[in-house]
Amino acid sequence: MPCWYFEKKDIKNSPSFRDGVDTLTEARYRREGARFIIDAGTKLGLRYDSCATGVVYFHRFYMFHSFKEFHRYVTAACCLFLAGKVEETPKKCRDIIKICQSLLSPSLFAVFGEDPREEVMTMERILLQTIKFDLQIEHPYSKVLKYAKFVQGDKEKIQKMVQMAWTFINDSMCTTLSLQWEPDIIATSLLYLASRLTKFEITDWQGKIPGTKIKWWDAIVEDISMELMEDICHQVLDLYSPENRKKDESPSLSPQTPSNKPPGGQPNAGGTPSKNRRAVRQLNNFSEFTLHLYKTTEFLKGTNTKAPHGLPTFSSILLQIDFEFQI
Repeated sequence: MPCWYFEKKDIKNSPSFRDGVDTLTEARYRREGARFIIDAGTKLGLRYDSCATGVVYFHRFYMFHSFKEFHRYVTAACCLFLAGKVEETPKKCRDIIKICQSLLSPSLFAVFGEDPREEVMTMERILLQTIKFDLQIEHPYSKVLKYAKFVQGDKEKIQKMVQMAWTFINDSMCTTLSLQWEPDIIATSLLYLASRLTKFEITDWQGKIPGTKIKWWDAIVEDISMELMEDICHQVLDLYSPENRKKDESPSLSPQTPSNKPPGGQPNAGGTPSKNRRAVRQLNNFSEFTLHLYKTTEFLKGTNTKAPHGLPTFSSILLQIDFEFQI
């Protein structure tokens, strides 16, 4: 079986980078492609795992090909088409193309050529060869649900924490984390991030030996360091930076395209900028990660937890998944 995990330096030195696409532009193309897959999949009524599988195919594909050679939206449509079949939620190619056309402006949809169906079908063969017919994908979603059963404490607080972790996993699809780390490591790291933001300290879990000094994440995943978890958290938190949100606002998309904003809808319009700036200055003695958490908390404050781009929130999937807290 091929290994699908890469060092950061290898991801940076991608075919697109060697082809003249700068790192920031490539990151934006990856975000746009991932969100396009999720938007289209949602309109088609596909499950979250089908959309997520399509996104992983997309990220893997561009570790071997340049964005200059293959347009991101054509590749995205193909990845969604293949993922639907693999996850046993198949959709006809013409239906996918119809949805893609509704999401894109005429100038962008023109990249599908004179025969969009043939374009996607041809692209599927290239995709299959690129990902070496390795089609089964495991996602962090199931890991988070599994680990939630492991945690003991207030049920309502645990559910709030897991719901936030679920939203972070949704957004992590727009990063290259799936190319860097296994699902259990991503799930543990984002559960850690959610516990920090919800201020729920995990002090008890199943099988905990009284008097033990190990942390809860050490009982889940072996040899996972705080440095690694914070690096993963940073990559997700960076999605919420004003720079990334501004860059992702594409005027080429048609008006009916879903918003490309991070979870929680609009930022809180309540506080005054001067107060926020003073508060940030007061955090100068904090660690960089703590400051990052503060900024994200300010962004999420006063907002709902609705997941963007069609991926469901944790609460919306509870009825579909056998999930019981063992507390």
